Amino acid sequence: MSDDVAQDAVLLFAKRLGEITSRCEVAAVSVASREPVAWQYVRRDGETIVVDRQRIQYWAVRDAAAANGYRLDVAPDDVDATAGAQVIRGLPHADKLPTLAVAPCLAANSGAIFRTAWGDGSEYPALRTLLHFASEADDLGRSGVIGKAAHALYGGPRNSSSRVQRARDTAVREWRDLTVRLDAVRDEMVYRSAQVGGIA
Repeated sequence: MSDDVAQDAVLLFAKRLGEITSRCEVAAVSVASREPVAWQYVRRDGETIVVDRQRIQYWAVRDAAAANGYRLDVAPDDVDATAGAQVIRGLPHADKLPTLAVAPCLAANSGAIFRTAWGDGSEYPALRTLLHFASEADDLGRSGVIGKAAHALYGGPRNSSSRVQRARDTAVREWRDLTVRLDAVRDEMVYRSAQVGGIA
């Protein structure tokens, strides 16, 4: 991204964030800080969507890039040799009004979702060990959490690079499995709440 696009994007982001936070109703707040993290934004066509800082940033970068002759919606190829020659495609919006009711519910139940997916943690021994050592650390960057976890999981010399890599790879696999399970629990919760609420 060029410096012009970056500067324009920062200015557009600050302007739009200020406008949205002052005019739009809060749709969700952070559980930890109680700060607003999403707002109900009414589009020009009258449709209400949920926007967060990431969406506002995307809009700012897209508009700044378009103003400087770039397009973000399509990966560049040989056809895109002429700036401005491609047409911006409309993307389907998954963040329609029905999600307004779901997002705060999911945020409020994030602990229950995690506990349900995590269970007793026995299916995720590397993650459980990493979380144990991380919870005891004062400074995660300097406490050698992965090295301690690798030693606890696989033995051998402390901070052995092969065991640290093995622990890291195992934790990544477990995290992917846990993410799939978290998504399944969340989707099931949304489905059940839709059934109970008579939305479906």
